[in-house]
Amino acid sequence: MTHEQLLQLGILVVFIGLIIIIGSFLFAAHDKEKGKSTFKFSVVGFLGFIPFGFGNDKKLLLFGVILTVVVVAATMILFSRNLNP
Repeated sequence: MTHEQLLQLGILVVFIGLIIIIGSFLFAAHDKEKGKSTFKFSVVGFLGFIPFGFGNDKKLLLFGVILTVVVVAATMILFSRNLNP
């Protein structure tokens, strides 16, 4: 396989994954028996160096923030080791 074919395959896999995730959100968002939503979510990220987050469950949002801080710290440690031989 050429590099272009691998790139196209990777993009296709990412789009299929996004479609599956969006579909699962739509199906899980509504409880058919009770008629109300029981779906909990949170989104945490960085826009440049500015952190942001939102969601409808406080505990899940806190978990997302902690997980994001741990991943960013681990990334910074690993990259700093590669820069200084």
